[in-house]
This record gives sequence, structure tokens and C-alpha cells, in this order.
Amino acid sequence: MTFHHKEFYILSSSDKSKLYCQSWTKPNANRVMIFHHGFGEHSGRYTNLLRFFAKSDINFYSFDMRGHGNSEGKRGHADSFDLYVRDLSDFANEVLKRERKDRFFLLGHSLGGAITLRYSQEGINQDNILGLILGSPALRVRMDFKKNLKRIAAGFLSKISPATIVDAELDLQYLSHDPEVIEAYQQDPLVHGKVSLKMGTELLEIGPKLIKKANVLRCPVLILHGQEDGLIDYNGSTELYKNLIYRNKRIKIYPGLYHELMNEFPEHREVVLGDIRDFLETIQREKISSDAKDSSLKMKKKSVAPSKKKSAV
Repeated sequence: MTFHHKEFYILSSSDKSKLYCQSWTKPNANRVMIFHHGFGEHSGRYTNLLRFFAKSDINFYSFDMRGHGNSEGKRGHADSFDLYVRDLSDFANEVLKRERKDRFFLLGHSLGGAITLRYSQEGINQDNILGLILGSPALRVRMDFKKNLKRIAAGFLSKISPATIVDAELDLQYLSHDPEVIEAYQQDPLVHGKVSLKMGTELLEIGPKLIKKANVLRCPVLILHGQEDGLIDYNGSTELYKNLIYRNKRIKIYPGLYHELMNEFPEHREVVLGDIRDFLETIQREKISSDAKDSSLKMKKKSVAPSKKKSAV
């Protein structure tokens, strides 16, 4: 059965900004996944993910970050990184309401990986998350990109507003080995390579903080990263993995692959998507087993419950 696609908007609870949202659903799906796009792109670039899981029992939801895609906001700017996190929280609450469920899988790519990780580290959110998938999470910015941001900031920060937008100077050759992906990215009117001075600075600073707080996570985690990612250093992902203390954790480092793992050539992205599928199925089996044990325990307690004695007349 194919997905039913729907577009809608929600209002951010922070400042009433309109956020463009999409859903791909089936009437009998039992599971839910929220995926979060990365810097400069939008939620419409994940057709490979949706195509791979077309026959699954998963409903998918996503939205365009503020300042991205079809959502409101200055391109490449937010007043703070936490605004992105609060927007995700608003969206997640909307999804739970629509699905009438209390838990979902959460997938974040690049900047979206950093945002979903930050969201997942909030204790109040952890009960919502069945599993967290981080694709090329923006935890350690590559030196060339970092140098560009620092050079740009050094020349302007003392003179102009932190909300001033500049070109992030992304090296697009490191997006994917597939030239068609790069060409489509360049021609996409909803894609931009802009970043504000303030947000550029926050992007450089947030990764180490998230890695340091890895031990608070209490949900299954899958980390995916290409070893030749020229935008985000995969060592940030390995460092995060080492700091995780929750027992159900996995990391996949793919030799030779670049930044957008789900947009690599088919023979490579199928491996990545297969690893995601295996992670989801493992969690599903564990959940079924856990539910069965809980049900059995309740039945045993009920069967041994003492009967009430009748009072003497």
C-alpha cells in the first residue's frame, strides 16, 4: 500500500512562526517515525527513505525548520539553537496527537541530528522516544568549514548584527558521490547555503556540549556516519558513542561515504537504510518481548492474589 501524503502547518509555541509540515501515512500502520532534515535543506529531500520503507507499517512525519524550506523565518537564522529544539517539541506533540500514540522513532540528519539529540536529552521527552537514529550528526564541524565560519564572523561580528546572513561556503562535493544528487541540490529553490553569524557560532559550540551530556540518554541509539564526510567529522560520532551508557547502542561508520548517506549511490544507501531497518526491527522485537513479559507478570500476580474472606454472620 502506498503512502497518503498530506501537507499542513503548525504554529511555533515560541513566537507563532508558521512551520510547514508533511506526513506520509497508511491507515493500518502501527509505528511512527519523525525525521528531521539538516542545515540548508528541507523535508522534501528524503524520498529514498520513504521509498525504502514504502511497504513497512511505519507512518512518517517531518517538517521544515524555521528559516528553511516552506517554513517562515529568516533563511539560516534562529535567535537561538534551543528555538529549533522547541519547534521539534511542538511538532512531536502534534504528531502524537494525530497518531493517538505516546511513542515514536526519531531520526535526525546533520544539524537535524544535533537538534534531535538535544531534544532526546531532555528528561521530559525520553519517554516519547522508542529509538533515536543520528545520521552524520553535526557534532564536530570539519576544520575547513569551521575556519570559514570563524573568518566570516571575525570580520563582521564587531560591526554588524549577529542576525546578519552570510554564505556558509559549504563544499558540495562532500554531500554525495552521486553527481545527480549534487545537481538537484544546486537547482532546488528551497535549498540555501546561508547562515547567520549567531547561528554559525552556535553550531560550532553545540556539538561538544551534546557529546558531554551523552550519558543522560535512556533510549536505544543508532549512529551512522561516512568516514569521508568532508563537512562533519565522523570522530564526533565515535566520541558520542563512547560516552553513551545506555546498553542498546550501535554505531556504523561507512568507509568511503560522504555526508548524505541516504543520498549516496543506490548500492551504498541501501546498506545504510538496511541498517536503519534492522535497528527498528530489533527494537520492535524487544518491545514485543517486554510487553509479553509484563502481561505474563500481571496474570501471575492476579492468579495469586489472596481471596477476600467473608465476614462471620
